[in-house]
Amino acid sequence: MDEARLLIGLTGSIGAGKSTVAAIIEQHYPVLNTDRIARDIMEHDDAVRDALTEEFGVQAYLSDGSLNRTFLAELVFEDEKKLAMVNSIVHPPTVLEVRRLAREFHAEGRRLVFVESALIYEAGLDEEFDYIVAVISDMETALLRIMKRDDLTERHVRRRMRLQLPPEEKAELADFTIRNNSTLEALEKSTNVILSILSRLQPRPSE
Repeated sequence: MDEARLLIGLTGSIGAGKSTVAAIIEQHYPVLNTDRIARDIMEHDDAVRDALTEEFGVQAYLSDGSLNRTFLAELVFEDEKKLAMVNSIVHPPTVLEVRRLAREFHAEGRRLVFVESALIYEAGLDEEFDYIVAVISDMETALLRIMKRDDLTERHVRRRMRLQLPPEEKAELADFTIRNNSTLEALEKSTNVILSILSRLQPRPSE
């Protein structure tokens, strides 16, 4: 990778506002969303479709060929082994596609490319990035956001939270942290401060 070009991970705990931060960043820099990339792969990559269907049955897909997201979500959030199985099928091609798209943006002269992914640390992908930004918020604030946004019960949200690292642990691991416990205006200000710093950085030296 050229010295001036950075690949930056954007992660965060569920309900922290990571997608809102990504939307702010996208006004200035390209952002690759791993959830969207993975979903596209699950719907259009024949090898992935076959593997998911073999593992979880034909109900993994709807009659129109699209992914049965509700069915799969219920499966993986009830059973960590099934979540690990889905990840083992979907993560490798997703990582390859993220790398390919990032290379394209860098080749176009885009100095900073961001990758939005909730599970950077959980999936062991942190070594892919020059720097990582974590978006976190108080657990109760995040809980209420997700219950309202996704119309889920508290039990469902807390179960999903348990599948991720605690917010403070992500903050400790990340190079930069954005705390989202206030207003959108405050979030935009914090995000732009981080972007200003990142725009002046060089890639981290290889160890």
